[in-house]
Amino acid sequence: MGLLRFTWFTLLEYLRSGRVVLEIIALILVYAIFFRRPMASDYFFSVLGIFTPVLTLYTMSTLISLGDRPQSYVLLARGLGRTTFLLGLFLSACAVIAGTYGALSLLVVVLNPPSDLTIIDWMLGTLPLWLNIGLLAALLLMLSPLVFTTSWRLFVLGLIALAFSSNFIGGQLMQSIPELLQLVLRATQAILGGPLVPAFYGFQLAVTRDYGNSTALANIFAQASLLMALLGLALYAFARRDLIFSSQ
Repeated sequence: MGLLRFTWFTLLEYLRSGRVVLEIIALILVYAIFFRRPMASDYFFSVLGIFTPVLTLYTMSTLISLGDRPQSYVLLARGLGRTTFLLGLFLSACAVIAGTYGALSLLVVVLNPPSDLTIIDWMLGTLPLWLNIGLLAALLLMLSPLVFTTSWRLFVLGLIALAFSSNFIGGQLMQSIPELLQLVLRATQAILGGPLVPAFYGFQLAVTRDYGNSTALANIFAQASLLMALLGLALYAFARRDLIFSSQ
């Protein structure tokens, strides 16, 4: 109950601050630019698969800044609890994003519905997209100044950059590296790139909505497991560090 009350309080604070206006403007612009012409369901989910991560970056970052204030000392001093505080920020962001996603979907269904999209298809495509939203929101929360120190944030960001390095380290550049370093780099990229696979396959699953094989269900399980792992790591780190909220 404490978590629900704090989540509701945070949502009201977010609405009162007027920050939700950007989500409303983004919703209208995305519909006006991408969804006014006739379309198929694959196109619908492809656009949402790109729009929702961008929206998550803004909403989660904004709610983190809302919680990273000296006023939060008062909430924690009154027995709110660190776990409740951090999960409240996370759930508030997910609620705002899910509300925007649902409003945009409803707008499309009412004004320009895809001819091949049923309610079952919408649910099947929405599930992996929402899990990706949760994954990105949990990662942003973990990398926020509230949870990780600067050194740990730089370390994790370096690992993420290394996981993506296969996209820009290749060809002649890779051949110029000594063979031993090439083997180490490729092995490191493979290991660090593993956790990225569920998110990328989740986007593909949302577009195709093909649950006819065990890989799809395994990927849903992998997304959910990775989400729990990121949230657990964020909660663990937040519980063990000194509380230093921003004075800005």
